[in-house]
Formats: sequence, C-alpha cells, structure tokens
Amino acid sequence: MISFRLFLILIVSFFVASCTNNDAQVKFEQQAFSDANGITRTNQNGGIEGEPDDDDWRTSPFYSGLVTVEPAFPNPVLYGTTTEINMDFVGNSFTSYVQLVYFDFNDRPTQLAERFDILENDFFTLRFNAGELFGSDVSTARGTYRLIIFDGNNRVISYGDITIE
Repeated sequence: MISFRLFLILIVSFFVASCTNNDAQVKFEQQAFSDANGITRTNQNGGIEGEPDDDDWRTSPFYSGLVTVEPAFPNPVLYGTTTEINMDFVGNSFTSYVQLVYFDFNDRPTQLAERFDILENDFFTLRFNAGELFGSDVSTARGTYRLIIFDGNNRVISYGDITIE
C-alpha cells in the first residue's frame, strides 16, 4: 500500500511539474511575440558592449539547460551586412531542425535562416543578410526588429532584437 501511495504521489508530481513547465513555456512564447524593446549591443566578434538587454536571447523553459543562444552580432548591424547568431545544443536535442524567423508589419513570417540535422552537442551559427530582410530601401529598413528562433515543432527556443542602421 505504501508503494502505491508513493507511485501516486510521483505521478501527480510529474503532472503538476509538466503543467508548470507548459505554463512557463506559454508565457515565454507570449513574450517572444511582443514588440521589440531594446538590444544587446555586440561588436563584429560577438563581444557584448555595455549592459545586455535582459529580455534578449534567453532560452525557453522547454530548452532550459539544453541550448545556449548567444546574442546576435554585430548589433546594431549595417544594412546589407551579415548578422550571426551562435547556438550551442548540449546533450541530446529535442529537435533536429531550427529556423530563425522575422514577422513583418503584416505579421507574415519570413524565414531568415535554418539548420537541419542538429546532433548531440552541436554548435552552429545561423547567418542572414540584413539587407535581404527588408528589400532594397535602406531608409525603410532602419529600425529595431524582433527575431524568433523556432524548433521543428514550432516551439520558441529563443528570441531577441536587432537594430538595422
């Protein structure tokens, strides 16, 4: 009888923990879809300059401890140049695919970069050209934008903001 109670307590604890984690993931994803609100300034080599934006490039609760996302660099970025985001998957990944997405002014998704076949302990870089993102008009492109990294199941892994100058 004691082992049954212990089993029941473990099952209930598991469901409560998973609900809490799901709630945290939902809240994180709601934050990801909010407006851009500042950047982590970085140089050409990825070094952070000044104080980082606490809301940029955090890892979602679902991927906590499994993925590290470094801030986009350089940031701000000059129109027409390449921006990079390094990702480090530790251990066995829950996904084999990631994509970096920007949502335009009409909330249409634009894929900026993707990575297939993610392996255990995989480190890679997502790259995109800031000019391709906003067409040929540099004056329209200037501003701060929210980028979101999704896994293959459309879960948000991380998000952050970049400024195009």
